[in-house]
Amino acid sequence: MKLFFNGFNFLLKIKVCIIIFSAFFFTPSCSKDNDPEEINEEEEINRVSLTFIEGSNTQTYTWNEDSNAPSINLEANKNYQVSIYFYDASDPNDIEDITEEVIEEADEHFVFFELAGTSNLTIQPSSNDASGSDGVPINLYTDWTTGDSESGTSRVFLIHEPTKKTGTTRTDFGGETDVELDFPLSIQ
Repeated sequence: MKLFFNGFNFLLKIKVCIIIFSAFFFTPSCSKDNDPEEINEEEEINRVSLTFIEGSNTQTYTWNEDSNAPSINLEANKNYQVSIYFYDASDPNDIEDITEEVIEEADEHFVFFELAGTSNLTIQPSSNDASGSDGVPINLYTDWTTGDSESGTSRVFLIHEPTKKTGTTRTDFGGETDVELDFPLSIQ
């Protein structure tokens, strides 16, 4: 009789192991909880526009991937309201405005204007600029104040995941560069 119970216990243990094994390895994995997380791919940015408003005058300067950035011509001693826009123009029939995505992901983006050869221009965030959760404007909408005549370059950066949002050179901000463009600049 003892041999019968030992054999029965042995068979019971095997059945329990098979049930556990089956439950662990043969559980369906098609539920939504197990679906891979959607990857937010980086957008392709191949067109950038800067729009300058001074009084009733509006000027737009647009760079396309297959061309050089146009020269920006500003008048001396003026105040300009400037907006920057980013686009994916890969399909000319379906141009996608990436600017909205930059605004939605304001914590992960920052626009930096680095000036070279010009000291007669100041750039400040506009009062209507988009800000991250830290309250720091991201420079999509800026105010440019020109001084006396001179020429130089305005290098524009769209920075992805900056480590900080203050500085005077690109390296001060950390993160990755999504866009880097040189716009020749003339103040007349």
